[in-house]
Amino acid sequence: MSFERENSSNFDRSCEFFEKDYTQNELYEFLKNGSDMEKQLASLKIDTVNNSQEAEIFMSNLTGVDGKIREAISFKLKCFMTSTYMAKLFNDKKFWDIFLDAIIDINGNICRNIICAISNLVQDEQFSEYFKTSIIERSFVVLENIDKFTYKDKKYVTNKELFKLYWYLETLSLFDFTNTETLFELLEKCSKIEEYTIREKAAALVNKLPTEKRNFLVINFDNNIYVAKALDNNGKTAN
Repeated sequence: MSFERENSSNFDRSCEFFEKDYTQNELYEFLKNGSDMEKQLASLKIDTVNNSQEAEIFMSNLTGVDGKIREAISFKLKCFMTSTYMAKLFNDKKFWDIFLDAIIDINGNICRNIICAISNLVQDEQFSEYFKTSIIERSFVVLENIDKFTYKDKKYVTNKELFKLYWYLETLSLFDFTNTETLFELLEKCSKIEEYTIREKAAALVNKLPTEKRNFLVINFDNNIYVAKALDNNGKTAN
């Protein structure tokens, strides 16, 4: 089948799917056992999550599946989790590591959607502590990996690791910190990373630190315009 005929066929099937009225159970069955196209379209048609079983079907399609499905799922999660009831369904410990993997998806849109979704969970103390601790631990692993790379690795492989670090730092902005020891250590290391977007993200987090640590840390940052702006927005020194 030619590319044009295949695209036309997929378009026709998509239109047919959206025009047909399916029950909630049928849509979740598509999401559970359907083809990639059916999973993507079913996730977009589903307008609510009613119980833990449906939440589990949703989360099983957030990682390890086709990118179009992941993006559709992440978009719906961003919408669903503004509901207090549905946010509680997704705030299950068995889902937390899936969220951690999803915030560093290769598709930046998915990262943004999931960070927006989990912003509705940060008031939960257990979730917040687990997520903060896990992100910082994973960030240190990324930094160790970067240090181990040889010159030949530096381009593609390093960029993949920096991509992860970028989204880890972005996610940390959601949380408040009482114990700032490991956060300070992380930001200190990130302030020396060559890629300026990492330094910018780290600079944006200095306001999470107490006054003395904040004032000590800012001298590590350079005068890159974006880094300097992030520092200014958060206060280079505390009053």
